[in-house]
Amino acid sequence: MTMEEMEQMEYELRSVYSDPDVLLNATINAVMRALCVPAKLLGYRYIFLAVRFIRTRPPKLRSTTKKELYPYIENCMKTTKPMIMRTMHYAIERAWERADPDVLYSYLGLRGKNRKDPPSNLEFIYLIAERVRLIIGDPLWEEHYQRVMSEIGKRYPWLN
Repeated sequence: MTMEEMEQMEYELRSVYSDPDVLLNATINAVMRALCVPAKLLGYRYIFLAVRFIRTRPPKLRSTTKKELYPYIENCMKTTKPMIMRTMHYAIERAWERADPDVLYSYLGLRGKNRKDPPSNLEFIYLIAERVRLIIGDPLWEEHYQRVMSEIGKRYPWLN
C-alpha cells in the first residue's frame, strides 16, 4: 500500500464512522492492514486487543507495561503469556517481510533503526496506537505519548 492510498483510507475512516467505538475498531483494523499485518494470524487479534486496551484507558493510566498488557490479553483470550509474545512477534515479523520498508518507516515515523529488524512487540503496539491517535485525534493522549516516547528514546537511542 502506498502513502497516498493510506492517506485516502484515513480520510474515508474519519468521514464514514460517527460512533467512537466503531471508529476505533475500524481504524485499528485499517492501520494494521495498511502495515500488512496478516489478519489470519492469531497475533493480529492480540495486537488489536493491545492497541484497543491502550486507547480505551484514561490518559493518566495509558503508560501500559508488559505487566498490565499481557495479563489483560491472557484474561480476554484464555491463553498464556509466552504464547501471546510469540504470536505477536510472529505477526510483526510477517508484516515486516511483506510491507515496503520505506512505507513502513514513513507511516510509522521510525528513524535510524536497522530496517531489517522489526520493532519489539510493545514498540509496534505503541506505534500503531500513535497512528490511530493521529487519525482519530485525541489531545489528552499527547502529553502521555511524549512521556512514553522519551522513555523509549532513553532505552533505545537508535530510534531518535
